[in-house]
Amino acid sequence: MEKEKNKLKIEGVMQLTEVIANLEKLVADMQCGKVTLAAGDESLTLAPSVLVNVEMKASQKKDKEKFSLEISWKKHKEIEGFADTADA
Repeated sequence: MEKEKNKLKIEGVMQLTEVIANLEKLVADMQCGKVTLAAGDESLTLAPSVLVNVEMKASQKKDKEKFSLEISWKKHKEIEGFADTADA
C-alpha cells in the first residue's frame, strides 16, 4: 500500500514584517498543537509532536545571507515520560 504525501510550498519575496507575522502565527499555532499552512485555496494542517527534530542553518556570502529552519517529527509518536499533544 502506497502512502499519500501531501505537500504545500510557499516561496517568494515578502516584506520582512510579513515574514515576522508568519513566524509569529507559526509560534501561536504550535502552542495550540496544530500548524496550518495556506496558499490560495490550498491548506495543510499538521500536528507537531511533543519532541521535534530541529535543524537551523545560517550562511554568509559576499552579497547574500541565508537562514533556514526545518522542524520535523514522527506522527502520533509517544515518548516514554511524555504524552503526545494530540492525545491531550
